[in-house]
Amino acid sequence: MSTNEHRKALLRKLSRNLMVSVPMMTVVAVAGFSAGSGAPFGLVPSAEAAQGEAEGEAKGEAEGSAKGEGEAEGRAEGEAEGRAEGEAEGEAEGEAEGEAEGVSASLKKAVRRPEDYTPYQGNVADLRAQGEKLFNDTSLSSNGLACATCHVNGGLYNPTFKNEYPHVVAMGQRDFGMDMVYLDEMVQICMVAPMAAEPLEWGSEELAALTEYSRVEQKKFIDKQ
Repeated sequence: MSTNEHRKALLRKLSRNLMVSVPMMTVVAVAGFSAGSGAPFGLVPSAEAAQGEAEGEAKGEAEGSAKGEGEAEGRAEGEAEGRAEGEAEGEAEGEAEGEAEGVSASLKKAVRRPEDYTPYQGNVADLRAQGEKLFNDTSLSSNGLACATCHVNGGLYNPTFKNEYPHVVAMGQRDFGMDMVYLDEMVQICMVAPMAAEPLEWGSEELAALTEYSRVEQKKFIDKQ
């Protein structure tokens, strides 16, 4: 029940009380006057007190009802604000987790050829032999994968693998923002993304070895087409 409706109900109750008490006061007052008492209207103050008590009760109940409704509204507002803050914090945490799971800006930069980059120079046959071992080495990753885990028997290469490097690579463009990718950059991307490891040192023998062996894998892939 709203505050206004509650007040109306109390006023109706007060009116009923007055309708009963006023005739009674009149009879008692007349009787007192006829008896010659010194206070013909001696009961009237009692009626006034009853009326004041009823009005006070009505006022108190109305104020209590209003206070209760105010407290209920306050609780509702507090709960709504709490839910809104919780949802906002949840969204913020979700966004932070999503950024943490993505590729960081530092890693995106690390897989690109440095401006002063000079590849390691060595015997091609030796580099390819070493590269084959590294291609099957799970210790290069942080998740137990090796290059050969995905590319066993020349599998899971995109059709663009047959194109001469540098060329567009879907993963490089999607996850690293690279429009064109060199073969050694592709090795670095695989180190960072599928294998969840740090990129190899630019200019290192290991990077040169994996890059040379990737040329062997590329030729096998082209020969199958």
